[in-house]
Amino acid sequence: MPHATSPLRLGLTGGIGSGKSTVADLWRRAGLRVIDLDAHSRRVLDVPGDGVEDAVARFGEQFRTLGGTIDRAALARLVFADGDARADLERLVLSRVDIAVAAEEAEAARAGERVVVHDSPLLLEKHHEAEYRGVVAVLARREDRIDRVVRDRGKDRAYVESIMAAQVTDLERIRRADRLVLNTADRETLAARARHALDGMLAVLGTGPGDPGDSALR
Repeated sequence: MPHATSPLRLGLTGGIGSGKSTVADLWRRAGLRVIDLDAHSRRVLDVPGDGVEDAVARFGEQFRTLGGTIDRAALARLVFADGDARADLERLVLSRVDIAVAAEEAEAARAGERVVVHDSPLLLEKHHEAEYRGVVAVLARREDRIDRVVRDRGKDRAYVESIMAAQVTDLERIRRADRLVLNTADRETLAARARHALDGMLAVLGTGPGDPGDSALR
């Protein structure tokens, strides 16, 4: 039997509050397979299993919740203050994320899908852009991003600004991404801009009529 062809990878990224997740949802509802790397990362510590057990073995039983998961807030306080602990946590989580992503990509290949999108908030911070045929970055005004996270997620301004400080700047996103989606108006405008960016990327990749995503968001 012939081997399934690996799908082409697109990367989607953006800073906190930029609207990246909204763009990912638009593309997903248009029929593209969007792999949420952040969701896979959370599952490692939020679902009882090998990931939780390895985390407890490394960091201590005090980080296990009554529900059998990891107290991520408590663990975050530790790893942000301890570089070695942070590196160990990243290795523990990312090794499992890689396995989960590979499984989704294999499923896409078996289904004959030509394109998959990695929704990856730290794509540029981790210098992973070379792993993709193209990278799309979502941009929004700084104050709009802060207001959105404070309003929708119940975080305070200091929290949002601390996350922003740890992420690359919009100038870096402009310099390193292949295409940009500006989230500076209403949702309808964002959808149109997301469609334009995706159609442009698919045209460059040469996906033909009938391929998954060739008429995405139309």
